[in-house]
Amino acid sequence: MSATAERIQLRNPDPTKTGPRIARDVYGVAYRVACAVVPAKAPGITLNDYLDKMAARLPKAKGWDRSLSANWYAMAIKLDMEARRELKRVNDKPPQRLVRA
Repeated sequence: MSATAERIQLRNPDPTKTGPRIARDVYGVAYRVACAVVPAKAPGITLNDYLDKMAARLPKAKGWDRSLSANWYAMAIKLDMEARRELKRVNDKPPQRLVRA
């Protein structure tokens, strides 16, 4: 990723919070992996399982910079996808479970 790489603004499901700005190419890789990890149907995937799978798969993904924190990007992408209504939480009680919307 170059210093002049195009950056995009991530969203947060909490309207009082602002998401970070990340490189578009990094977003693309993390987004594709998140879509592959999160199932489309209930019961979904627990947040811990999601983070574990993202941490295992991101470093192996084509185009991923291994110097980046897979866990940090996994959470940032999760929040962005929730804000865009592409992911939803299946239950309100722990453990949090996610499905693609």
